[in-house]
Amino acid sequence: MTPKILLKKIRHLTTPVGIYQHGSLNTPDPKFGYALEDQARALIVAHEFGERKLEKIYLNFVIAAQAKDVFFNQFFYEESGFVEDNTPATVLDREEAYGITLWSLYKTGHYKNPKLNETVKKLTSHSKNWSSPRGMAAALIGLTSLAELFPEEEIIVEKLKNFYYKTAKGNWKWFENYLTYGNAILPWSLWERFLARNDIESKKIAEETTDFLIKTCQINGVPAPIGNKGWFYKNGEKSLFDQQPIDAAYMTCCLEKSYLATQKDFYLRWAEKWWGWFWGNNVKRISLIDKDFACFDGLTENGVNLNQGAESNICFLMAALSALKLKIWQL
Repeated sequence: MTPKILLKKIRHLTTPVGIYQHGSLNTPDPKFGYALEDQARALIVAHEFGERKLEKIYLNFVIAAQAKDVFFNQFFYEESGFVEDNTPATVLDREEAYGITLWSLYKTGHYKNPKLNETVKKLTSHSKNWSSPRGMAAALIGLTSLAELFPEEEIIVEKLKNFYYKTAKGNWKWFENYLTYGNAILPWSLWERFLARNDIESKKIAEETTDFLIKTCQINGVPAPIGNKGWFYKNGEKSLFDQQPIDAAYMTCCLEKSYLATQKDFYLRWAEKWWGWFWGNNVKRISLIDKDFACFDGLTENGVNLNQGAESNICFLMAALSALKLKIWQL
């Protein structure tokens, strides 16, 4: 079976414009439009799988999303075109979307595209002013894929390290005083920094925070991502549901890098467990993957969220790439 069979769902969600943000059950839902970060992550996946037709669609969306005042517009709707919400509450979300976009363009080499090059340069320069740890971590993964060392990379790394040193106290080995979604991208980015630049301090922090996530996000050895119904604040109660595929995916990818950096079987075993979350190694013992390799949107107290959106399916494919590279899964 070819690995490209795994892309059936994202093909189903994709139009000539890009990949729809959400699905209603197993059907694309156009009313929610398209999100920039979905196109960027899908660009990485399509590139890794060698799906050039899909890659071109997602790249063209990113090119078209460029905007003078906000670098990139974050959303596109078929009835109204590109829109951007500039309210203060969306600043961190926008930085995260920008970070994922930089990650995708650097990782795939499309930052050299003459239609994007100037915007990428300006946005990279702007990234040193960000306050979103996840936005910076995403940008860092992209920057560390380059042979050239940009000054912005050094600034971002120092900011992430400072987040850690200011917050990590006692048993709380983390960058923030809470755990929300996509947490593992933070240590993942520092593993990438170590692997690319041999930054020993980044490796130390990456290992401490990865171990913290492994210990914190499990129940009796079974992976249990932090639920989005309340999250987990330091000294508070940990939310168990709803668990999201992005967390299991980012953990699988992070643990791939942990293993590459350390060769510790501990990380390989946990990568296998976290990859298994998609297939039933979770607190509900339910698979989130259907017969067509489509991923459901979450694990709830009552079972699975039967919607199948872009983020869930793209992140599942990111995890699949790591699982295939680690040889902990075969098609």
